[in-house]
Amino acid sequence: MAGTMKICIGGFTSSGKTTLGEALSKELGIRHINPSYKNMVKNDEKKVIGLLDDLMSKKDRKVAEDFDAEVAKMSNEGDCVVSTWIGSWIIKDATARVWLNASQETRATRRAKAKGMDTKEALEFIKAYDRKSADYFKGVYGIDVTDHSIFDMELNTEKLSINDMVGIVSLLAAQRDTKRFR
Repeated sequence: MAGTMKICIGGFTSSGKTTLGEALSKELGIRHINPSYKNMVKNDEKKVIGLLDDLMSKKDRKVAEDFDAEVAKMSNEGDCVVSTWIGSWIIKDATARVWLNASQETRATRRAKAKGMDTKEALEFIKAYDRKSADYFKGVYGIDVTDHSIFDMELNTEKLSINDMVGIVSLLAAQRDTKRFR
């Protein structure tokens, strides 16, 4: 769909992808697309690391290809914010690509609070999940999630409020989507 606004939000676990995606979706009145491999294990985050290990050991590209195809299909159905680890690489015609940064400690604190868990346990999860996910995306997709050269901007979610980030990303999208905003 020509002229479709597609904002892609990437970042490591608990960096704020979903929070920013939801806020942008509400602010701009567009859909929020937020699929995850966690959905395949009924949101049992402890099982998702095993799922990634299993897919890598089998060199199973079908799950990744099906996931990518579904995300791309959803993004082609109209204006949207896509908040996934690798949506920015999947959505070739993105209006804007934004990577969210936060330290592992901050992300662990967020995860512990959201999931009602111990901060140390959350930090162990964050480290394992980040490592397994990065290995998976490199092995299956050939994507290095530590190389952010495709992103238009990186935002530090430790220093910026959600309102600041919504404003910044909205301005970038408006600048890029000249048909809609001029």
